[in-house]
Amino acid sequence: MSYLIKRTVIAASRLEAGSTHPAQDIGSAAQIARLLALGAIEETDGGADTAPPPALDDALRVALTNAINALPDDAFDKSGKPRVKALQDAAPGLGDQITAGVRDAVWVEMQAAAGTAP
Repeated sequence: MSYLIKRTVIAASRLEAGSTHPAQDIGSAAQIARLLALGAIEETDGGADTAPPPALDDALRVALTNAINALPDDAFDKSGKPRVKALQDAAPGLGDQITAGVRDAVWVEMQAAAGTAP
């Protein structure tokens, strides 16, 4: 069973809102039940790799690209991606639209354009 993270969750690791993870990444059955009851996660049919890419309009893409380019070095996580919270703070009018999935989509586009795609 996989779960869509609706709000950022600190479990075995930090699970960003908008991402999908298998149960073993989230924790025990009791932890999953608690997060379901709180509305922080929801069950999905597919696995972690089957979540559809987020829909991005040009305005959101441009705003996120500009926000990422303006972030200080400490706004990036150890994998090199910009932190969702830092992006939400940098673009407060778009905060509810900025999820890990949206961030990842823009980040991959930026890395591909720069020739540094993973």
